[in-house]
Amino acid sequence: MLSMKNLRSVDLNLLTVFEAIMVYGSLSSAAEKLGMTQSAVSQALARLRLTLRDEVFVRSGNGMHPSNHAVQIYPEIRKALSSIRIAIESKQIFDPDSSERTFKLAMGDYGEHLLLPELLRTLEKYKGGLSLQNYPNTEPKVLTQLEQGQLDLFFDARLPVNASIQSCKLLSEDLVVICSANHPRLSKSVTVNQFLSEGHVVLSVGDSSHTLLERMPGIPFTERRRVAARVNQYVAIPRLVAATDAIATLPMRMADYFMEREDIRTLSFPYPDACFDVFMAWHCSLNNDAAHRWLRESIISLAEGL
Repeated sequence: MLSMKNLRSVDLNLLTVFEAIMVYGSLSSAAEKLGMTQSAVSQALARLRLTLRDEVFVRSGNGMHPSNHAVQIYPEIRKALSSIRIAIESKQIFDPDSSERTFKLAMGDYGEHLLLPELLRTLEKYKGGLSLQNYPNTEPKVLTQLEQGQLDLFFDARLPVNASIQSCKLLSEDLVVICSANHPRLSKSVTVNQFLSEGHVVLSVGDSSHTLLERMPGIPFTERRRVAARVNQYVAIPRLVAATDAIATLPMRMADYFMEREDIRTLSFPYPDACFDVFMAWHCSLNNDAAHRWLRESIISLAEGL
């Protein structure tokens, strides 16, 4: 560990360069965000390598790949820089009419259909350069990306178990069964036996052996479904159901959305109180970031209106 005396020999500005390259993955992008030339960032990286006695970043394709040592120290450096920024800007105020920021979200297909349009409409009300970038929420390293500042928010049906991750319940969602409007065997309801005997279109999550329902706690018998087709996006499900005798299970808000666009209808799920919660999660270092706090509060407000 560096003593206070040794720390005086470290140019702390190098740490902001380290953070920018880690977040944006290239020297040119880091330079643009820092308001520096690419040459200046390259020189800073050379000094950082001498300071840390490590390669820190190596070229990989068109970007820069962090070393193992860089990955290990990044969470603490990011947390320290966040604390310094908060201390210096303790009265910081976020003004969406004058701020520029790209918020990076991992909300998946569900959020893209239901929440993202409402959030974009909110951003459009302001004159600032605010934008959104959404990523899949099923990547194995999504929590690591959240910890490393590569994501602002993560949305999932399961509560993240990590001491450095903060979260809140965003909304509760009921499950319904959808079928074609003219399904030959189903009318106003579906029994457990009918549910199990029909062919199902299922949404694969990450590993194709896992589906939406299998990730929901407390919902029985779903593993006994007869799977007719596996798809990777919600948008594929209602069209397949409308064109065949297959059925599917969807969140109710998603089913309502597709009922306006496809020739399908909804049936109650054959199990009482079949529902799940949707959680929004973020790294604790962003708790007092004014822009991030504004984003969280905006999303919570939008979710209450869904």
